[in-house]
Amino acid sequence: MKRRPFLTGLAGFLIAKTVPFALYAADIAPLVSQLKVGLKARKPSEHLFIERIGKLVEKRVLPVSMVLGIFSYARKKHSRYPFPYFQQALRIRAEKEFGVKL
Repeated sequence: MKRRPFLTGLAGFLIAKTVPFALYAADIAPLVSQLKVGLKARKPSEHLFIERIGKLVEKRVLPVSMVLGIFSYARKKHSRYPFPYFQQALRIRAEKEFGVKL
């Protein structure tokens, strides 16, 4: 066994377990911009919806993993204009799993 990769992996694991995971406004900005560009948002209402999602993720009402999973689904479903698929899927899943009406 090589020592350096083992110690590097061990250090990364310990840091990940001891440092609490926190989302701040600086971490949410790239998510919002990624959603706007990736979903090809054009209308002001679409931009407002995405910003609202960003605020819900920041408040930890919605998990980032769910938002990114639906983002990926929408882009695969319709690559030319994926926003309606994202919006509808997120509304259904957020209400079903978390009781959040969007």
